[in-house]
Amino acid sequence: MCVFLGCLRLSLATFSTYTFSATISKSQKEREVQQTRDVKEDFSSRLQDIEAKLKTIALKLEDKGADLEEAKEDTKALCEECESCGCSLAELGVAVQEFGEQNPLLCKQLGDAVAKLTEVQHHTSQQVQDRANRLKKQAERQVEEYQGMKAFILGWTKKAEALVTGNIIWSSASQLQEQIRAHQALLRECRGLHGDLEAMGEREVQLADVLQTEGWSQRVKHLSRCTEELQQTAKTRLQSLQDAAKDMLRLEAEVKSLHAAVDQIQVTLASPELNKLSLREQLTQRQRLLVEMEGFKQQVAAVQQCQSALRLPEEVVASLPICRTAQTLQQEASQLQHTTIQQCNILQVKGSPNIIKAVDQLLDIKSQ
Repeated sequence: MCVFLGCLRLSLATFSTYTFSATISKSQKEREVQQTRDVKEDFSSRLQDIEAKLKTIALKLEDKGADLEEAKEDTKALCEECESCGCSLAELGVAVQEFGEQNPLLCKQLGDAVAKLTEVQHHTSQQVQDRANRLKKQAERQVEEYQGMKAFILGWTKKAEALVTGNIIWSSASQLQEQIRAHQALLRECRGLHGDLEAMGEREVQLADVLQTEGWSQRVKHLSRCTEELQQTAKTRLQSLQDAAKDMLRLEAEVKSLHAAVDQIQVTLASPELNKLSLREQLTQRQRLLVEMEGFKQQVAAVQQCQSALRLPEEVVASLPICRTAQTLQQEASQLQHTTIQQCNILQVKGSPNIIKAVDQLLDIKSQ
């Protein structure tokens, strides 16, 4: 009986020890399973966080900057975010390898996920870098070219507006020529504007993938319309100036010719040598001058014809200095002819040379 009881105690002790050991083993296994689950959830959460960041970066790559500087700043920020994702993936990869000693199967699953996400990160990083290079090398030059052409066109339109809105100075041919040269210079400067406007449109298309260029086309259209209108106005004014200058040159030439003829007759009649001649010779000389003065009629008619043909506003013609000079010369020519006729009539009357001289002096005073 004692032996039986001893064996029973031994069996109970062994069973208790086994049961205790089994309980401990089960608890440890549960802890390991829970630990594995926690690690897996932690890794998965970190992977999901990185994946979400990479998706956000990819979406932001489609955004366009309001201007070049903003686009550069945004791209720089994306580069930094992408690099941060790369560092996080590298750290996660190391942690997965360390965990692999405890759970090789889970390590492989997590390692595959890290490798796949790393490929996505590399691809996204390359896209960001390509965008940065595009902005630095191409877009910067294209924006500079666009702004340069825009500045030139705006400068030309400002100069053109100042010129074509100013009043034309209807005056001498030389002053008209100065205005003609100014209009010609303006039109020479605008010869390349059409090409610049087309190039601006091309730059708009080229930059549309990185910048907000929606309003650029309207700006180009406005500049195109504005420059076209200014060019047309300048051409119209230039034609008017050229017509006026051509007419003015013809009028000035006729007035100059009439002026020279009148001056020559006046000088001859006022010459002391004329009064030293005999009465008959004085009469002959004055009659010869009268024949020459018949040419005044043709010259005056030519002046009047040129004056009436002037392609200038009617309200300015009468106030032109050349027209006033022409009017004065016509009066002088008529008066000179009339005075010479009177002198000839007096000389035909027999009388004292002193009387003739006195009459001549009197007529000279009247003619003045």
